[in-house]
Amino acid sequence: MFEAFARRSAELHRQRVHDLGERGHALPGAAAALAALADTNGVVQSVVTGNIRAVAEIKLQVFGLDTHIWFPYGGYGEDHDDRAELVRTAIDRTRAATGADVALADGLLIGDTPADVAAGRAAGVPVLAVATGRTSAAELADAGATATVRDLQEASPLFHAMLLGLPPEAGGIGP
Repeated sequence: MFEAFARRSAELHRQRVHDLGERGHALPGAAAALAALADTNGVVQSVVTGNIRAVAEIKLQVFGLDTHIWFPYGGYGEDHDDRAELVRTAIDRTRAATGADVALADGLLIGDTPADVAAGRAAGVPVLAVATGRTSAAELADAGATATVRDLQEASPLFHAMLLGLPPEAGGIGP
């Protein structure tokens, strides 16, 4: 039954792309952050989401955020119900596809909910939490985020600090 559901869900999302584009929006700085990270040697960007892969691809495409994403490396709703397992799945797929010895601590999960923070922590991956308005930076920090930012427009120094293995404070943005 799940496969039929997934096909129907993807079909409905394709049919409603216009509505999705009118009702939703990309977070400020998201496209620039993806582009900046795409230019960083050794960085692979993918998706961890409870959505099925086809729906994730549609949603990101609608908002122009799909260009730098390696969808085959992600973790999706059809892979597991547990978010931490989706993080591990994405790391495992990256290892398998690239042949790189990617440690969990080498990953960076960027999320905007306490559930995202919990998944990253449970999987052993550092978490950059983005306070998009639904959850405050303080709440995300209390949930255990490695570091928090107000939005993706202020995240660039932190990305570079974390990618270089420096503590978050070195990036100019505190935990």
